[in-house]
Amino acid sequence: MSATEAPVIYHLEPWDKLVIIAAALTALFTIGILVFCAISPLCCLYHICPCKEKDEKEKKGKEKVPAYGSTTGSHATPYYKPEQHSLWQPLQSFKDTDTSDWSDYSSHDVIEMKQDRHQKEHVFKPIQSEPQSPSSPTIFLFQKASLVFGLMYDRVDGRLTIRVQKLSNFSITDPDGAMTPYVKVRLYRAPRSFFTFRGKASREHEMNNLDVEFQTKILRRSTDPAFNEIFMVPIDANEIHHYTLKMLVCDFDRYTRHIVVGEVVVPLSRVEWTTQTEVVFDEPLQPPVDENLGEVQIGLMYLPTAEKLSLTIIKAQGLKIMDHAKASTNAFMKVNLMFDGRPMKKTKTSVRLSDVSPVFNETMTFDVPHYQLDKVYFSIAVIHIDKDAEKPTRALVGRLYLGMNFDSDARAQWNEMIQNSRKQVACWHKLQI
Repeated sequence: MSATEAPVIYHLEPWDKLVIIAAALTALFTIGILVFCAISPLCCLYHICPCKEKDEKEKKGKEKVPAYGSTTGSHATPYYKPEQHSLWQPLQSFKDTDTSDWSDYSSHDVIEMKQDRHQKEHVFKPIQSEPQSPSSPTIFLFQKASLVFGLMYDRVDGRLTIRVQKLSNFSITDPDGAMTPYVKVRLYRAPRSFFTFRGKASREHEMNNLDVEFQTKILRRSTDPAFNEIFMVPIDANEIHHYTLKMLVCDFDRYTRHIVVGEVVVPLSRVEWTTQTEVVFDEPLQPPVDENLGEVQIGLMYLPTAEKLSLTIIKAQGLKIMDHAKASTNAFMKVNLMFDGRPMKKTKTSVRLSDVSPVFNETMTFDVPHYQLDKVYFSIAVIHIDKDAEKPTRALVGRLYLGMNFDSDARAQWNEMIQNSRKQVACWHKLQI
């Protein structure tokens, strides 16, 4: 090209410019994707990345230790971090094949504890463990304690009003100087019968027929419990003399136990009703009377090598009738593995329909290191489910607690389990309110 020739200028159409820009952007996007895939384990290109081996070595060095209570992870891990309670893994269902690698497991060794299942000592205070540790709660209720409440009946509207006011002269001795009380309000109706029951038989017959139940709010760490809550119940004027009011003063302790501290029983037939006038009561608390809620046979076993704690719900007997129309109970059990008052694992059995003495034979397993056996415990609740209603409802039948800090039977079974590892220890336990 000579010096006099003009340079060649190419004029691109608008569409040609768009194509060039799109090609450049596509090239940049492709490069970014390749870089991301090479460093991300979520992409298939990561498996051919030369940095893979280095990343795997770093992960092995920082591998998390499974927390106790988990049914996942290696059994050979000798080190646990008890302070990391948030790392507990969800409970997995127990299977027979899960015991194939338990070298110290023997399914034929069973120890059945013998105890008096019918004679229980009535103590006017919550059950305590012996010996007590400095952090264990020690609560004593003095005989002068009383419950103040009011009753008013409206004959025109056929409505009973119950007002729970406060606990008076309620003194306790506790490491923290406080408790967490609440009141259960129960109305029992005497069933219609052609025969007249008198004395103790009459009271037992009536107390097995719960009509309605309420509960006040739980007052956290209260030294002067004042509830001031009102509950209303529709009752026909011709039927009110068939009802008995029972109020249970309970404590929700640091082990999340619902302990009945005392009770007040008032037959409504003895109340002198005045129109639109509240009758105020200041009734002394009486020692709680055990209700016949039934009993459950529980099996415990600990495998020290695998550090496995297993709980077997064997069977129940004489459960309280919750469905009076069918004279039966549809029961299942909720099991909580507790640590320091907090539920770490939750599971439940299947439902046994229309059976007051159901057989379960269901086993749950938990990873628990040996040095934590005196700190963990089980909270077990028996629940009735009413499937005949439009919306299935649930009602509590009773509870029981297993561990080192509970009643004599629970503590004895726990100690027997620790002393006889690799053997299942079976024991009957009475249900509590």
